[in-house]
Amino acid sequence: MNEDDLTKDELLSRFLQMEEKIHELEEKLDQKDERIEELETRLRKYENPHTPPSKRRSGTDESPTEQDDEDDDVRTDGGTPGRKDGHDPEWRSTADPDEEVEVTCDCCPECGDHFDESVGVSPRLVEEIPDPQPPEVTQYNRHCYQCHSCGTETVATHPDCPDEGQFGVNVIAQAALSRYDYRLPHRKIADRFEQLHGLELSGASAWHATERAARAGRCEYEQLRQEIQDADVVHIDETGVKRDGEQAWIWTFRTGKHTLYAVRQSRGSDVPAEVLGEDFAGTVICDGWTAYPAFSSNLQRCWAHLFREAEDAASDHEEAEPVYRYLKQMFVGLQSWLETDPSPRERAQMHRSCQNGLRSLVERSVTTESVVTLLGKIEGGIDHWLTFVGEPAVSPTNNTAENALREPVVLRKIIGTLRNDRGMFVHETVLSLLATWRQQGRNPYQELRRVVSSNEMISRAHAVPAVETSG
Repeated sequence: MNEDDLTKDELLSRFLQMEEKIHELEEKLDQKDERIEELETRLRKYENPHTPPSKRRSGTDESPTEQDDEDDDVRTDGGTPGRKDGHDPEWRSTADPDEEVEVTCDCCPECGDHFDESVGVSPRLVEEIPDPQPPEVTQYNRHCYQCHSCGTETVATHPDCPDEGQFGVNVIAQAALSRYDYRLPHRKIADRFEQLHGLELSGASAWHATERAARAGRCEYEQLRQEIQDADVVHIDETGVKRDGEQAWIWTFRTGKHTLYAVRQSRGSDVPAEVLGEDFAGTVICDGWTAYPAFSSNLQRCWAHLFREAEDAASDHEEAEPVYRYLKQMFVGLQSWLETDPSPRERAQMHRSCQNGLRSLVERSVTTESVVTLLGKIEGGIDHWLTFVGEPAVSPTNNTAENALREPVVLRKIIGTLRNDRGMFVHETVLSLLATWRQQGRNPYQELRRVVSSNEMISRAHAVPAVETSG
């Protein structure tokens, strides 16, 4: 039937049907838009300029089938396990044998004929650990004395007998190490002690042992903070952590030989002022968070962050391409020039020249919003991008602090939340000590034993007499 022959009612009916169909299609489009927005939000977690390359999704050209076949050989950062091409292989050092066992054979396993003598030796070194040892249980009969002159009562002490609790130095050190080095829950720590040594303790006991290790190491933690306060250059960064389900932050302060963590419920400039002191005179290497310029004017802004944002903008907008290219050329050129070991005067001249170049860069006329934002970021840190040019000890990136936050981030995924102030205290103390000892090439287990033992001795030296009576 020709549409011209349709009646008015038929045309109206067809129109209403089309209108209903359009409405259905619009609803489907809205649903698809919502789904696209949800997926893009999830994708931005991995593909945005603020995400370090180590966390970004691997971009490979293989088909899903090819990737599935090689799952064991593909890392999330796009690399493969093992030695990289062109790198010399690494070999384990050969241990000296504690014992030699002569392994001989009397006759041929094929024909049974007896051997006369050995025609050679095929040595094989085998490294083995001893069987787990049961705990040593010692009862210390601490004799009590009373002074005839002043009436003071004294309880005798022994260096291996703790002032509190029933677990010794090794148990305390192993509990803390299991929690923060092996990342075990307290229940698993208790299981490990029982399986390896037959030592029965609860998850709560494992927690209290770890807390004792933290209290024993707190004096060294404060000494560590003093060392960082006196440093010329400090890398600082922070990341979120939960405290009883509420938002808090774990801060890291790192130098060439020390790493300190501080868990605080603030992300403001009051935290670096507290940790470093308000009169800190060194250089702070940091990202663009506003707390840092509020704390100090002597900053080095991180070029790694800047490059990620510039590259991200350049991939989406042509206007950003010359900005990214200019920054890259400036940075590479500066790195090559600094290798020539320029004099302080040459450094000052180069600093002025590059700063003028950045000022010219931000004066570009651009219209794209994200490029305007990028240039605004460069302009906002114009006094802090080139500190490394004038100060040889300053790094142009804050990768050092970001690397220091990797361990707390992994623990955050396992722990979930810190329960209270005691948990924050233990967390920042033990993490700081272990990270610093590793930096300095010291054995964490031996150092934990040392600080726990030293704390017992110090406690006894400053102990108040148990009871005092009148003479």
